[in-house]
Amino acid sequence: ELFSLSVAHIDCDAFYCSVEKRDNPELLDKPVVVGGEGRGVVAAACYIARRYGIHSAMPTWQAKRACPQLVILPPRMAHYQAVGRQIRHKMEALSPLVQPLSVDEAFIDLSGTQKLHNAPPALVLARLQADIKDRLGLTVSVGLSGNKSLAKIASDQDKPDGFFVIGMKGSESWLSGQPVTILFGLGKASAARLNRAGISSCADLLAADRGVIRAQLGSDTDRILNLARGIDPRPVCPERAPKSVSSETTFAADISDTDRLIQTAEVICIKLSRELKAKKLWTRRVTLKLKYPDHRLMTRSRTLSSSTQMAHELFAAACHLIRKETGAGQSYRLLGVGVDVSDASAGGAVVSDLLDRTDTSRQRRDRLEAAIDVLHEKMGDNSLMSGRQLSAGGSKMQGQKQPGQKQPGQKQPGQKQPGQKQPGQK
Repeated sequence: ELFSLSVAHIDCDAFYCSVEKRDNPELLDKPVVVGGEGRGVVAAACYIARRYGIHSAMPTWQAKRACPQLVILPPRMAHYQAVGRQIRHKMEALSPLVQPLSVDEAFIDLSGTQKLHNAPPALVLARLQADIKDRLGLTVSVGLSGNKSLAKIASDQDKPDGFFVIGMKGSESWLSGQPVTILFGLGKASAARLNRAGISSCADLLAADRGVIRAQLGSDTDRILNLARGIDPRPVCPERAPKSVSSETTFAADISDTDRLIQTAEVICIKLSRELKAKKLWTRRVTLKLKYPDHRLMTRSRTLSSSTQMAHELFAAACHLIRKETGAGQSYRLLGVGVDVSDASAGGAVVSDLLDRTDTSRQRRDRLEAAIDVLHEKMGDNSLMSGRQLSAGGSKMQGQKQPGQKQPGQKQPGQKQPGQKQPGQK
């Protein structure tokens, strides 16, 4: 079957850390994680760090205790995304059917491309794997099979820099000895319910009484049973619209002051608004996420009267939720805001001039925000800030040069600054 299989899952190996090690070879033999210092968490761990039991989502202090010599690097998401796009472009050059799952993994369907590449998909994928290693200095693991579920499972079997194949003819036999948690499409909660019912392997799942399975999985029963048999009809879909976007901040120290929580929410809402505008997405639902000092999580949502992508409306909804849910001295270690964009729809552009007093308050604020967006694009994000942003620490950013931006009145080396006053001069 090897040369007839055409669905693959490409997964970059310890992607964030691998990019950091590639960019700084001095880190190659060191345990490295990407994440936040102090009260932050591990976003990614290299394979050396994993030997110490370190994994993603682990508190950084815990990781440091497990490995005192651990190197902790702050994330560079824009850089990782740029590198991820380089890999994706290589995949898209081989087939139009590429479905990204995240910045570092994607499905590719090479059906019908053998004449184009004068090689079967397995050989094309081996060449792709070698090309990424040679030209980008990164390794990827390839899982090859006849459908998405088996391809995703295969890519996890031989990491790092592996190439694992699961044939369709023997897939049910191979899966029978595997735990149900291996199935791509079975959630952790569903797997836990099956385990509690005494079903731990795919063989157990297929042999169990159907009524028992339905009691645990409900309407998902048939789909999961098919996955355990190696059957997955889901196609590789190039266009996969995001369902939500979110951002969050972990505080250096627990915060109980409502005004400070609102300050943080404003910065996050501005960031989310920029992403919605850049991706031409709209939302009607805003979700607030608060984490208590003991790591208990609380989420609250608010549905808006109409679709929006404007920061001022996201912020108003977040403020409403914060004021409603906080107070009485309760402190929090994390605040996040997310928006549901699964029902994204086109919206109208902001028009007319800023001084049209016959318009509604919302329309005036929309036009004001559009003008601010133009100013930020021309002069940098710190050219105009609200008082909340400044008191939240934005003032520390004042005067910092943006990439590619010329500082107004910047003094050149050896140049006398006109009208410059001496220290202490009023």
